Amino acid sequence: MPVQFRILSELFKARLSRQIELWIFLSILVIEAILLIPSVIRREQELLYQLSAVSSARASGILSSLPQISGPELLEQLQKLQADPVVLGGTLYRADGKRIGQFGEPPELSYRKVTRNQQAKILDRFGQRYDSAWMMVPSSKKYTLIIRHDVTQVQHDIFAFVGRISLLVLIISVFVTVATMIVVYTIVITPVLQLRADLLRAGELALQDQPQTAPPFVSLDHQRHDELGDVITAFGQMYRQISDAIAQRKASEQRFRALVEQAVDAIFVINAQGRVVEVNQQACRNLGYTSTELLMLSVPDIQKQLTAADFKVLWQRLTPGIPVTIEGIHRRKDSSTFPVEVRLGLFEFSDEQFILALSRDATERKAAEKLTEQLAEIGELATMIVHEVRNPLTTVLMGLNAFKNIDLTERFQMRLTLALEEAERLQRLLNEILLYAKQQQLERTELDVNHLITDSMASIKAIPSVAERELKIELSAVPITISGDRDKLRQVFINLISNASEASPPGEMIQWHVEADPVRNRVTIRVKNGGEPIPAATIPKLTQPFYTTKSSGNGLGLAITNRIVEAHQGTLLIESSELGTTVTVSLPMQPSRPS
Repeated sequence: MPVQFRILSELFKARLSRQIELWIFLSILVIEAILLIPSVIRREQELLYQLSAVSSARASGILSSLPQISGPELLEQLQKLQADPVVLGGTLYRADGKRIGQFGEPPELSYRKVTRNQQAKILDRFGQRYDSAWMMVPSSKKYTLIIRHDVTQVQHDIFAFVGRISLLVLIISVFVTVATMIVVYTIVITPVLQLRADLLRAGELALQDQPQTAPPFVSLDHQRHDELGDVITAFGQMYRQISDAIAQRKASEQRFRALVEQAVDAIFVINAQGRVVEVNQQACRNLGYTSTELLMLSVPDIQKQLTAADFKVLWQRLTPGIPVTIEGIHRRKDSSTFPVEVRLGLFEFSDEQFILALSRDATERKAAEKLTEQLAEIGELATMIVHEVRNPLTTVLMGLNAFKNIDLTERFQMRLTLALEEAERLQRLLNEILLYAKQQQLERTELDVNHLITDSMASIKAIPSVAERELKIELSAVPITISGDRDKLRQVFINLISNASEASPPGEMIQWHVEADPVRNRVTIRVKNGGEPIPAATIPKLTQPFYTTKSSGNGLGLAITNRIVEAHQGTLLIESSELGTTVTVSLPMQPSRPS
C-alpha cells in the first residue's frame, strides 16, 4: 500500500484525528456559508435590477414612439410588453392614483406603496414573481406603471451561482482538511499513539513487579517543546516514580513482615472457607503450634465456641473497613484453653477477601467493655431525645387533624394532607428509633414454634403486599419448643414475610420453612422469595440501622429484627442468588422434657 494511503487510513482510524478533521471541515463550511449568504443576496438583487431595467427600457421605447397619447391608448400599447416571456402583466395608474387599467397577470404591488416609497418592490420567491414600478411622463401627464415579472430564470441563475460557490467551498474545505489531517498526524497523532504503546508497556512491566530503570520507550526519544512534550516528560517521570515506589514497597513489606513477627498480639489471616493462611510468631507461641501446623487448621479448631456455620454467619456480618470485636476461647495444642478478645477486619487482596484477626489480652477487652458502656449512654441519650420530640409532635398532629374539619380550598387541603402524612411518617420513625435504641427486654415464655407461626397468620395475611402473593408454609413435623418473647418474635416473622413480599412481583410464591436441628439443638426458620438478587456487597449492610434499598423505607426494620433475634441468642443470615433471597433465623431450642 502506498505511504500516502497508509497515512490516510491510520488517520481515519484514530478517534482524536476524526474529531479534529470533522470540526475543521464543519468550521470551514460554516464560515464559507456565512460569507456566501450576502453574496447570494447581492447577486439576486443585481439580477432583479437587470430584469426590471430591461422591462422599463422596453416600456420607454413604446412611450417614445407615441409622445401624444391618452391613458387607455397607452395601456393598449403597453400590452405589447407581454411579447417578452419575462413580463407577465402590469397595472397603469395616473398621477392622482386613479387606476387606468391592467393587462396580463395583475401585480401585488399597489400604487399606495409606490407613492410612499418609490423604491418599493415585491419579490415572491415561492411563486417566482417580482413586481416593480416605473415612473413616466408622456404628454405632460405623469403615469406610474407597475410591472409583474417572471423570475424563474433568475432563480435558476441563483441556484447555479450557489452551486458553483458551494462546489468551490467544498473543494477548499476538503483540501484544507486533508492538509490539516496530515499535519495533525505528524505532530499529534503519531506521538500520542507511541505514548499509548509506551503506557501499555509500562503497565506490563509494573505487573511483573520488576520495572526497568531505562525501559525501551519510543516516546521518550522525542524532544518536543510543547504541551505534548510536557506530557511525555511527565510520563517518564511517572515511570521512574513507580519504579522507586515498587522498590520502596518491597523494602516496606520486609519491614512490615519483621514488625508482624515481633508484634505482641497474635495475628491470623483467614480466608472465606475459615482456613488459616498466615500467622505470626506470637500466634504460634500462644497456641503452642508451629506455623506449619497452624496453616493446616481452621477457625473452629482454634476458636472453641465458633462452629463452621457460626463462622459463615460472622463472615456475612463483616464489611470492608468496619472492624468487629468478638470474645471467645482459644484452644491450645495441649487442649488447654484461655479467653481472648479478637479484633476482626475484612480486607481484599488479589481479588480475594480475607479476615485479619488480632487476638488481644484482657486489658484490651476491658477497654472494649468501657467503650460499650459509653455507647449505651449514647443510646440512652438518643432515647431521651426521641421522647422529647414525640410529645410536641403529637401536639402538632392534633392541630393538623383539627384543620381537617375546616372547609379548605383544594390547594390548602392538598398541603394539609401532605403535612399529615409527613408528620405521621416522622412519628413512626421516632417510634422505631425508640424501639431500636432501647434495650431488648424479653418477656420469655415457653413457645411452640409451629403454634406461634399459625397464630401469626391472621396479622401477616392482613398486610397488603402479602395478600397479593402466594404464601407456602412448611411447618416442622415435630413440636419445637423455644424460650422467647411471643410479641417480639411475631414482629420478627411479620417483618420477614413483609420484606419478602415487597421484594417479589405480585403473584410470586413466598416460602416459609421451619426445621429442627437436634444436633446443634437449634430451630431454623427460613423465608425465601423469588425476587431480584441482592448484591453481595449490600447484604452485610441490610441489618445496619438506617440502611435501606427501598424508596420509602427508613432502614430500621431489619435492624430491629436482627436485635430481637440476637436478644434471643439467635442468628440472622441473609443469602441471595439468581434463584432468590433466603433469610434464615436460627434460635436455640428448649431441651425436651422426659415423658
